[in-house]
Amino acid sequence: MDTKKQLSKKVDNNPHKSGFTKKQLDILRIFAKEPWRQFTITDVKQNTKIKSHHYAYEALKAFTEKGILKEDIKGKTGIYSVNYESDNNIEYFSFVEHSIKEERKDIPSSNLKQIQDKIKSPFYSMIIGGSYAEKKQKPTSDLDIAIIIPASESKKSYEIALKEGELMIPEVHGFVFTQEEFYLMLINKEYNYGKEIARKHVIICGAESYYKILFEAMRNGFKG
Repeated sequence: MDTKKQLSKKVDNNPHKSGFTKKQLDILRIFAKEPWRQFTITDVKQNTKIKSHHYAYEALKAFTEKGILKEDIKGKTGIYSVNYESDNNIEYFSFVEHSIKEERKDIPSSNLKQIQDKIKSPFYSMIIGGSYAEKKQKPTSDLDIAIIIPASESKKSYEIALKEGELMIPEVHGFVFTQEEFYLMLINKEYNYGKEIARKHVIICGAESYYKILFEAMRNGFKG
């Protein structure tokens, strides 16, 4: 085995601070991408390019034992889905979202930092949507973001911070929603910006707050 492969294997086998290896967390990524969807082991292998059936099975078993995923048996097939009934596993999906954000070197983080520096409160979620979320941005694309705040806070300071983005390259366009407003968008029957964010996003900060809202919406009928 060459040095590069040895290093790769070492990283895969090294437990993350979440208690799982990077390779195991990669499996959780497909559930984070579509938390409302059910997956078989075959689906997991196809989406992660993991070849070992045994490895995929053992990883899914570990997630199920931790209560992160649920397993249903249909015939002889195991069907796995996110256990959204409990908020205790939100931390794991926050780890996953953080790793996704860290890999996105194409996102203009300096622009976002300038906006964040103008925000004094730590109690918010900042989420990228649009073409950047899908990795389909062009040189002329705007950077679309949503900021989700507690109902107890005023939108005004956040909206002022977002104004900074209108003079940046790429130009930043953003919306501010309270947590209640975002939740109501998710459970609304009509397609809206909140549902678009849930389907295609990169979370810059506040992943735990985002998942609390998402799980509550899923408990009340949101299915993507």
